[in-house]
Amino acid sequence: MIGFDRPLKPRWIHETLLLVEPGQRLSELNDAFEGVARELTGKEGKRKVRTVLFRYYLRDPEKRTRARKRLPLKDLSLERGCEFMRPIYLFYLVGSSATLYRITEHLFRLYGYGKPVNPAFLQQKMAGKFGDRDVVNRSVRSFLKTLVYFGIMQSDNGVAILKQPLPVDDEQLCIMLQLYAKDILQTPQISLRQLRSPLFQFFALPDPKTVAQDYNGHFWDYQHRMREDFLVVY
Repeated sequence: MIGFDRPLKPRWIHETLLLVEPGQRLSELNDAFEGVARELTGKEGKRKVRTVLFRYYLRDPEKRTRARKRLPLKDLSLERGCEFMRPIYLFYLVGSSATLYRITEHLFRLYGYGKPVNPAFLQQKMAGKFGDRDVVNRSVRSFLKTLVYFGIMQSDNGVAILKQPLPVDDEQLCIMLQLYAKDILQTPQISLRQLRSPLFQFFALPDPKTVAQDYNGHFWDYQHRMREDFLVVY
């Protein structure tokens, strides 16, 4: 189980993506990251945040010291800005991490929006199923704090509450579906039923079939079959 050791802020993700170049040595970003995560104190804390952010957004899985040659989020960030990209950053993060996906499954199995969340109980459930209690506890704490940074959770007098899903418009959902096919599932064909998965429960989505029809022929082929709707993403 790969842990999630430190929470991430949308701004840190955005500013780091603006700095990186495809194929660049990641060590070349270390000094610049000091300015990105300027509110953090201590070299160890910054190093751990940098490691988590690089792992999920930048690092080439085959050449681990370098950035990926294809950085679709960088291009989108340059064009769209941080606020537009905020739900897309979270979507990409959870979709890229088996650990965060599992935490998300348990989170929505146990709690709903507007309800308080018991982090210790969530940690207990995760550890009971996946073991490695220290990794689980750190990951749950860091992920819940990340959700606070993204505006999905809030803390009132020490009580964590699932506040609200992030609103997503047609264009953002279109981008998310393309990333889902190309980067997360790595398969051209996706079912619209998959939008019921825990990954999409962080977002208030527009009608998926309307988006599928509106962008048909531009980014995918929309195929309607008996009891099922598919996108074949270009």
